[in-house]
Amino acid sequence: MAKKNYEQPKFFVPKTLVNGKKVPTIASGKRWYVYFRYNGKLYKFYKGLNKFSPISERRTMGIALKEVYTAMLNNGWSPEKDSINKSEHVFVPTLEKALLSALSYEKNNLKESTYGQYQTAYNRFMEWCKDHFFAGVKVNQFKRKQFPQYLNYLSDQGNNPTSINNNKRAISALFSKLVADFVIEVNPIAGIVTKSSKPLKNRPFTVKQFNAIIEKCNEVDLYLIHFIKFMIYAMLRPREVIRLKKSSIKDDLIFVDTKKGMATISIIDKLKPLVNKLVNESKLDEDNLLSYQNKPMHWTASEKAKTNVFTRRFKKIKDQLGLDATYGLYRFRHTAIYHLYQSYLKEGLSHSEIVNKLLPITRHKSEKELTSYLREVGAMLPPDYSERFTFNL
Repeated sequence: MAKKNYEQPKFFVPKTLVNGKKVPTIASGKRWYVYFRYNGKLYKFYKGLNKFSPISERRTMGIALKEVYTAMLNNGWSPEKDSINKSEHVFVPTLEKALLSALSYEKNNLKESTYGQYQTAYNRFMEWCKDHFFAGVKVNQFKRKQFPQYLNYLSDQGNNPTSINNNKRAISALFSKLVADFVIEVNPIAGIVTKSSKPLKNRPFTVKQFNAIIEKCNEVDLYLIHFIKFMIYAMLRPREVIRLKKSSIKDDLIFVDTKKGMATISIIDKLKPLVNKLVNESKLDEDNLLSYQNKPMHWTASEKAKTNVFTRRFKKIKDQLGLDATYGLYRFRHTAIYHLYQSYLKEGLSHSEIVNKLLPITRHKSEKELTSYLREVGAMLPPDYSERFTFNL
């Protein structure tokens, strides 16, 4: 293997002493940069890095810049020829065409649902850009200070902080692709801080709510119980349920792409009759086990459209029961995990013992992650501690 004629790029962060500790500084004269040696010669690159503040923002941009130069060197780029390249005329696309190109590339690299989110974000952003005459400017002329105007527009339109952040994240990813392709040097919106929001937590259904839902399903939509069974007995999320096909079932196991990656799930006894029924009714390996026609079939709609079919069906149920928008299908999975935790707790198991039993069932990646989840869904609420108080008020 030929020896590389360069060192891997490093990110230099100047520091100063504060209370006896060295901490990063953006003081005047303290310049941040990416550096490496090529054929023994030291090269430093600033690329406007020192225009960014605060420290967290400058660090984010510096890390991104280091990754760009690492990729360039690994792909055969030479800083010795950079001065020659700078003298050549380089075509720079418009903001609209550049981002569209990045979006087209991502179509083959993202899940269908994620790509749909990127496409929606692009369309909304470009509509605003056209209204403000930004769409036709060169992509490297779109200024950082202009993007907050778009975020304010989204806020004025009634979008909540989560929606705004999702839009920003998608557009930032497209700009990052342009940086990686050397179309632009810096992602103009990386590090822009937006408002955070606390999403509504999906709490478990109460016993009364759960029983009322199942009773109503038995009355008006018996097929919906099939969907609910997969969420409870296989611990699947709504989008994971609609991914199930005949080919997903082998040797009493379910193989499905989940939020945590490909998962192998045991088909427990309470789920086996339904799984066997659906597999026997399926004609092709690619048939979805559940569909809008209430039977296995080859269903070509998008994952979002498939999920929405069952979301709408459940909405009809909860509307009749007076349950608001915070009561989604996802709550069935939370209800199942909450129920299992409480069941083990009643047997006298400690929290640590319960977590070890639940990890392979819930498929969380760590004890810490599962404990945090259990706390969020209210499974770890303490028992009544009234007797501990020696006074009455």
